[in-house]
Amino acid sequence: MSVQNETNDRVYSSPRRVSEYVARRLTTVEQAVLAELEPAIAGRRVLEIGCGAGAITRELVALTDALVGIDISPAMVEYCTALLPRGTFAVGDVRDLSDHGSAAYDVVVAAANVIDVVRHDERPRVVAELRRVLADGGLLYISTHNRNSTMALDQARRGPKLAIAKNPYHQLRAVASFAQSSFNRLRLARYQVFEAEFAIINDSAHRWSLLHHYITRSAEENELAQAGFDVVSVRAADGRVLRADDDDTSTTELHFVARAV
Repeated sequence: MSVQNETNDRVYSSPRRVSEYVARRLTTVEQAVLAELEPAIAGRRVLEIGCGAGAITRELVALTDALVGIDISPAMVEYCTALLPRGTFAVGDVRDLSDHGSAAYDVVVAAANVIDVVRHDERPRVVAELRRVLADGGLLYISTHNRNSTMALDQARRGPKLAIAKNPYHQLRAVASFAQSSFNRLRLARYQVFEAEFAIINDSAHRWSLLHHYITRSAEENELAQAGFDVVSVRAADGRVLRADDDDTSTTELHFVARAV
């Protein structure tokens, strides 16, 4: 297993993530995409990859009784099973959808940049598998980190910064967080990769403990097309629709809705 896969799997499968994700709410762009997808989801077969603690899942089970959610973390699966009995949940990995039949779903949701945990060379096969499990005409919602984001690239090259707080307790916590982040950065920064169309970045998520894949809009559109998708819409992290010629350097994420053709 690669350093990237081993590192990301360890962090995201930890039971500690449940308590961190319970309070997560939908972002502006997630609300916009789910509103766009609502007619397609209602009463249909839906697969959610990376259900986490159910932030998006709650919205999906309100629209359909045929939801299957998978997550790499057994603790997340246990939590969602207890919280949302209308759904069906199982431990699963975006890199291995062999338990799911061809054309088994009408909608696949892979939000929260879940695909960015995998290696660059794995992505084409993973996206092809997302197409395989979708029926013809089905819709995919996928989000990914943006290789063109100036903020993300500046942060990746700069590394952690110590936050300053007036409250002594908060300052002590900030120092502890900075120390852990700096240790993780020292350990993982050597594995960063910066290419024209993609990057592998040790970003600030979970105290700089991950290696995430970042990709340009054009490269992701090409990846989707190669797998058998037509892009329906692309949105920035603030929810606005990005036209083909829009500057995307101010958004750290790209959110795609694509149709299986």
